[in-house]
Amino acid sequence: MEQLVAVLRWHPLGPSAGPFAPIRKTDLDKLASQHNVNISVEEVVGKNRQEVDGMLREETMDSTIEEISQTVVTVATDNENAFRKAIRALIDKYGAPRTTFGAWGSTEKARQIVVELCNEDDGWS
Repeated sequence: MEQLVAVLRWHPLGPSAGPFAPIRKTDLDKLASQHNVNISVEEVVGKNRQEVDGMLREETMDSTIEEISQTVVTVATDNENAFRKAIRALIDKYGAPRTTFGAWGSTEKARQIVVELCNEDDGWS
């Protein structure tokens, strides 16, 4: 069976564009156990990230996606049913990533499943 790998990227742009809730490793570990998938998380602090008057600001022009502040959640398994359930649980809890670039780095079949599940909820956040 084919290994499915989804790389989901949530950017910290406030309540209307960021994840619905803080993404915590403990919550992801619980979800991974429930759905029998592997989930890892990485926090990326952007190269141009700064706080101005208590507000997070970041100039993203001329930056690669890997250089922009984000929480990167990677889901991997060779079980498509478990994969779908785990991705659905992530979308339900955190919302869909903000843009279609939110799945950049996923395997093609995994990306297609992520797009399908995001579109069930009227697309990307």
